[in-house]
Amino acid sequence: MVEFYDSENDNLLVFPTNNFEVSAPEVANLYRTRWQIEVFFKWIKQNLIIKKLWGHSVNAVHIHIWVAICTYLIAAYVKHSLKSTLSIYETMQILGISTFDKTSIRELLTDIQINQNGKEQLNLFGNIY
Repeated sequence: MVEFYDSENDNLLVFPTNNFEVSAPEVANLYRTRWQIEVFFKWIKQNLIIKKLWGHSVNAVHIHIWVAICTYLIAAYVKHSLKSTLSIYETMQILGISTFDKTSIRELLTDIQINQNGKEQLNLFGNIY
């Protein structure tokens, strides 16, 4: 058991290890790094839409994850640029189902509503009756 005192948080941390060659601060740093990796994987599972991997080689998995991250960042940029009130998840869902739709992205992601109801249109000829 290795003990490390975290002066920033005033906390004594205890880590199990079988590596007797490294110091206590190095063990604490390894655990902190490991925790950051766990948080990153949690973020990937919650935010990226990866249902099935295209391939199982290391290169295929890297490419698939990078494509998913790039897609997420593009959706976040579009959301930010349009000042949309939708979440990034909702933005990605709308863009996914509207891939071949001719509606502009601005109309899809913002509160702009196009009047498509004929009864609510203005009468150009006034009251004829």
